[in-house]
Amino acid sequence: MAEVLSEVIAPALQRFQPDILLVSAGYDAHWRDPLAGLQFQSRTYHRTCAALKEMANELCGGRCVFILEGGYDLEALSEAVTDSFAALVGETSIDTFHAELLREEPREKVNSAISLARSVHGLS
Repeated sequence: MAEVLSEVIAPALQRFQPDILLVSAGYDAHWRDPLAGLQFQSRTYHRTCAALKEMANELCGGRCVFILEGGYDLEALSEAVTDSFAALVGETSIDTFHAELLREEPREKVNSAISLARSVHGLS
């Protein structure tokens, strides 16, 4: 997610110069969520929210609204939302999960998707 933020979202926001960031904060990408099969950890949400807060501070006077969306494992949802709030108020992540328990990420596909997004949106 860090690469997507730095290589796609940040350049797009720089070009667009928004007045406010509206964030659809979906939590079904968490590794424990039964629907998506993705591998976000609570600290992933923490880092993402911290980066978005920084972008909002830089681009639009800190104006940023997070709207709670999906998330279907209540334990994962409560931990990830708590970690998101921690990032927004400048606290450290509470996540203690060990990443070695996750599957290997398809880095080649991720990098290809980032390159395609940058190309399609003229960010290269």
